[in-house]
Amino acid sequence: MRKIPPHTTYPEAQPWVGYVLAVDRELQALSGISTRQMAVYRSLNHYLTFRGYANAKPAMVEKCRIIYLPETDQGAFHIKNVDDPITYWKPRAGRTKYKAEMQDLMWDGVGSGLHIDDEPEEIFPLPIVTMCHACCSDVPEAVQFLTRYSPFWGGQNIVLYDRQQRNVAIEKCSHNFIEVFQPGANGGSHCSGMACRDPRSPQGQYQAKKRLEYLARFHQPTDGPDMAFWQACDRAEGMLGDLMKKPKLTVGEILEIFTTPWPNGLNKPGIKLHPAGVREYTLVTHAELYDRRTVYFWQRDAFGNYPAVPDVYHD
Repeated sequence: MRKIPPHTTYPEAQPWVGYVLAVDRELQALSGISTRQMAVYRSLNHYLTFRGYANAKPAMVEKCRIIYLPETDQGAFHIKNVDDPITYWKPRAGRTKYKAEMQDLMWDGVGSGLHIDDEPEEIFPLPIVTMCHACCSDVPEAVQFLTRYSPFWGGQNIVLYDRQQRNVAIEKCSHNFIEVFQPGANGGSHCSGMACRDPRSPQGQYQAKKRLEYLARFHQPTDGPDMAFWQACDRAEGMLGDLMKKPKLTVGEILEIFTTPWPNGLNKPGIKLHPAGVREYTLVTHAELYDRRTVYFWQRDAFGNYPAVPDVYHD
């Protein structure tokens, strides 16, 4: 918390530093928690990533897939599969209407972290997502901002798009690398959880190195549940990447691959990728047709059943 970002390099950060410190002080005053408890609340995830997972083996948790296309047979389109174990399931209480509403800058992300990452030079906990929306009004501004503030964030891959239909994908499994992917042949972008689409890139090579280091620390086999999990994530990225190579895509084609059960599609129906692994589920699929102001929404129930047809919402 004392490692304040230099004013000359990060001038926009200064009021946000004050904001973070003020929020922490208020939280401590209201809750009565100790400084140590505050440190656990504030920094445990980063502490484990930079140091702690050298001594503790966490469970693998599957993550999501995203596509944004500025043009399909039904106009601009966004879709996401939310993948997690069934224990993450929550009812949709209080949510009866969904809107396909475009904002100046849209951000959607998937989890893509490392259990072991090298500590970056800058580690003050800036609220990067909030800062980005406050400082940036379109995709070019956001890419410039997020690249400059790269050391302060990681553990996710994202898709950004704006009202002008500009879009990019950013892969950021590590605080020490950032890789920006411009739209492909169909003008759209995609990202996948726990995967680097280019294993030969500096970040892709770093990811592979840190995964092997993690296995070695815990004397895990290369054919165990961890490697099976990573290979499945790479396979899902390959399926999505192959789809996005097509110069034109229909909404029907995209919905099919997102809702078809694994291994022929991206919908995880409670499969176990390894006998010692956890069951993988696609808990939610949601899609927005912005030009038609329509939302499609599928949610698996608490027993693991995925609906045959979506709920449809019109604004």
